[in-house]
Amino acid sequence: MKESVYVAADIGATGIKLVAAGWDGRELKVRDTYSVRHYPLVKDGRDYVDIETMLRAIREGLERFAERFQLISLGIDTFGNGYGVLDKAGRLLLLPHHYRDRRIDGIMDHLHEHYSDWEMYCEMGNVPIKTRGLLHLLQDVLEASPNIEEGERLLPLPNLLEYLLTGEMCAERTIASVLYMLEKDGQDWNRKVFRELGIPDRLFMLLCEPGEARGRIKSSFSTVEGIAGLPVITVAGHDTEAALLAIPDLNENKAFVSMGTSFVLGARVKEPVVNESSFQSGFKNMRGAFQTYSLCKDVPGFWILERCMERWRQDIPDLNYEMVCEAVKSAPQNFSFINVSDDRFRVSETDILKTISDYCRETGQPEVSGMQQVARCLFESYALCVAWNIGELERITGKHYEQIVALNGGVQNKLLLQMFADAAGISVVAGSPWASACGNLLLQLYGTKAIGTKEELERAAFASCRLETYESRRSLYWQDRMKHITKSGFFGRL
Repeated sequence: MKESVYVAADIGATGIKLVAAGWDGRELKVRDTYSVRHYPLVKDGRDYVDIETMLRAIREGLERFAERFQLISLGIDTFGNGYGVLDKAGRLLLLPHHYRDRRIDGIMDHLHEHYSDWEMYCEMGNVPIKTRGLLHLLQDVLEASPNIEEGERLLPLPNLLEYLLTGEMCAERTIASVLYMLEKDGQDWNRKVFRELGIPDRLFMLLCEPGEARGRIKSSFSTVEGIAGLPVITVAGHDTEAALLAIPDLNENKAFVSMGTSFVLGARVKEPVVNESSFQSGFKNMRGAFQTYSLCKDVPGFWILERCMERWRQDIPDLNYEMVCEAVKSAPQNFSFINVSDDRFRVSETDILKTISDYCRETGQPEVSGMQQVARCLFESYALCVAWNIGELERITGKHYEQIVALNGGVQNKLLLQMFADAAGISVVAGSPWASACGNLLLQLYGTKAIGTKEELERAAFASCRLETYESRRSLYWQDRMKHITKSGFFGRL
């Protein structure tokens, strides 16, 4: 008799992971995985979400698992800021633009014709940044896109994939929050802002909650036995929120950093924090599952490193992360840093190495070149960004954070985690590299009634997660660099 498993599809901006896990009534145990790389689909000079690759990866993963296991359900989480719009007949009108597509380069000027950044922050509890989903919708308005002229329903990316699998529509709350489309308390769509920006109200259906059964996979999706009719559970659609559910004992005295294509760093808070201080420091309020809130910010993470590695592979075809880490260790002392959240690092570019070098020159720092120098500059910039923002969080919330909890794929980079601990002066606890998938699976347990309460979910997370601690090695090296970037106002408002 086949073992029963739940399947999580965790779709990041540069990689897709499917995880099959069994549940023994106490903990989740991973039984098999399936992974593929994927990048924005480039067509006619534009970057699009590669929906076909996502669906193909889900199909291939499910078919692989179905050979060995009895499938119970599927849940899908994705990176933020993707959406698709359906017409009256339920057809996808346009291939969704990738959030890093350069079409939104001038969008902030158009937004400011209606609202200042501060006014938007007061409305949304979220800092206006051009890559947010709402700003792409505003660009749709400016282009008189079919999304605006003919659209009937907007579906966030994970819910769009659910719809293409099952024919059932929903708009899940946590991913809608990340799209920059909810009121500051996360209770409803911000229809006042939509009206002001010319976005049709008809696009927005009632929000649904994570942990709800959504529908069943259509027979047309796969002919392999065990896939047609498989229940799909709407989970926390944003991969970071899914990951946070997998952290045992995440409380308001711990900061977190989710390490993927973007880094999302912040802390849980009791209610939204919307004031001048949080605004100036660039923190957003993110609505989570079970009526939780996080005060956090997202900065370009391994997106920058991956672009660098693409260039370095032209000379070193078999380059991997371990080789880059060794290059950092052997690099000469570094005196240059980048603000990883500068707008130029948020979007697609033709030559990331030149962009980094230009940034250093423009900010009066020595230009960096070669893999050793650039990688060390980037790693130390990541570490200082995290440390500086933990300090900002403490200033805003009045709390002292005892630990940084790191999660998702980046926790495999042990060198960088040690840098985080050393730069911030507090320990870093590394959770699972599969944290988003784990949180996805936990919500499937909740949605299929295998567990019945939030408290049971938390106990399951504790039993299923293994932690590794990196103690801070305080040093004058990192103290001097923190003093330098603080005095110079280097990071400013990220």
